Amino acid sequence: MELLKNFISEVRENDTLWLLEAKPGLFAMVEDAEENSYIPVWSKESDALSNISEDWEEYSVTSMNIEEFVGWMRELDEDQIGIAISSGAEGQMFPMPALAMKQIFRGAEIDFEEDKKLVGEDYYDEEWAEGIPDNWEEDYLDSLDDEDEEYGEAEE
Repeated sequence: MELLKNFISEVRENDTLWLLEAKPGLFAMVEDAEENSYIPVWSKESDALSNISEDWEEYSVTSMNIEEFVGWMRELDEDQIGIAISSGAEGQMFPMPALAMKQIFRGAEIDFEEDKKLVGEDYYDEEWAEGIPDNWEEDYLDSLDDEDEEYGEAEE
């Protein structure tokens, strides 16, 4: 939970996040036990650098500004690829759906009418465009706790 809060704060402050890239457009990915795919991201360049080893030794660190990152979330969501918020070298990751990442960084800043014009009335998806509520952290993190309990993985 602290990892998520720190990530959001640091990325918003710097308007940048960091990824590992093999070649332009080909980013490092991880899978969970259920074979769900995630792209790991870091809030600090040094943390991303500390993860270049083994499978990712040929990768380099690249930055992405928030606007570009948020614009990419629809495509990742359609491809069922999530985001893994990563810590330093410890390998700790917090998986999130791409839609949730878009909402976190766009939230109330969304201009719904402008989005509608850009996408077109026929293709506009209100659920996708909805901003994230003020209490998103509690609701989202509570839902994760509920899932953990459902699968017998609740942390004590």
